[in-house]
Amino acid sequence: MTLEQVIKLLNLDLSWEYAAMIQYIQHASMLTGPQYFAIINEELQHAQDEHDHAVKLSDKIQYLGGIPTVQVQEIKTSLNNVEMLRQDLEAEYEALNRYLQRIEQLEALKLYDVAQVIREIALVEQGHIIDLEKSLGIQKVR
Repeated sequence: MTLEQVIKLLNLDLSWEYAAMIQYIQHASMLTGPQYFAIINEELQHAQDEHDHAVKLSDKIQYLGGIPTVQVQEIKTSLNNVEMLRQDLEAEYEALNRYLQRIEQLEALKLYDVAQVIREIALVEQGHIIDLEKSLGIQKVR
């Protein structure tokens, strides 16, 4: 893995953060019903978190010598409340997996400072997963 490859992958992560932010905002506006009132605020907070991640990624891409992308990945939509939350959860699973790979790649290049920023982003994404799993009634009781 070269520095140029890592920058390209960080730009991919950035494009997914843009999509996640937009998707959360759109889903928050489309969720309906009294049982979703608290989840709407949670979705808006998640959108703010994704914005913060995009800013951090942009800074690190520039720091490493790259140009932050303005490309946005696919945004999923639905008119079904549960499907919207499932779309968000799937995006969070994918983000966490990407970030865990990115941490390993950055540490292999001895870019521990950037890896630490990605680790902090991964922790927030894990929190989003927990929030969404609870909202969907997913229990992991063994």
